[in-house]
Amino acid sequence: KDDVWRFDGIASVYLIEDDGWVLVDAGDEKDKASLAENVSKIVPLDRVETILLTHLHHDHLGCIDLFPNAKIYASEEEIAAYVENPEIYSFYLGEKLNRILKMKMRALPDVISKLKVLEVPGHTSGSVAFLDRKRGLLFSGDTIFSGDIIGRTDLPNSLPDKMEDSVKMLRKLVIGDKLELCPGHG
Repeated sequence: KDDVWRFDGIASVYLIEDDGWVLVDAGDEKDKASLAENVSKIVPLDRVETILLTHLHHDHLGCIDLFPNAKIYASEEEIAAYVENPEIYSFYLGEKLNRILKMKMRALPDVISKLKVLEVPGHTSGSVAFLDRKRGLLFSGDTIFSGDIIGRTDLPNSLPDKMEDSVKMLRKLVIGDKLELCPGHG
């Protein structure tokens, strides 16, 4: 789409221009230089206003510190899991990212930046996807990757018994509504 950009690295990051600048996920720290360079070709990093996290794994939030003015959102369930069991996250986030999350993270409303928030537990207990009906896009995070590959459910905060229902719901949307899939990887 003319107002949506995709940046590939270890994970995919999407930049959306609407009534402001929004990121869906923020990539892995290893991709920081590349993401900073590529996003700044479109918009200054300090003008990104919102970061929407599909879940709280390092490869989806590792560059949140590039966007100093952004409000950061994740699902209430994901935030609760992070607060209750920080050791699950802290081994790969590092103190700087942990500090930013603790200070800035907010619970997602049902709709944000014109994107409908869809609960898709499985990969993590609080995984979400974002539906953009206006553009015909579905940002699936790590629930479904490109090539119809299903995300992992063998991680400490995964809910394997919920993944099938989440995948079915997203597939039904993509196929039935002829949406373009914007996966978290691939």
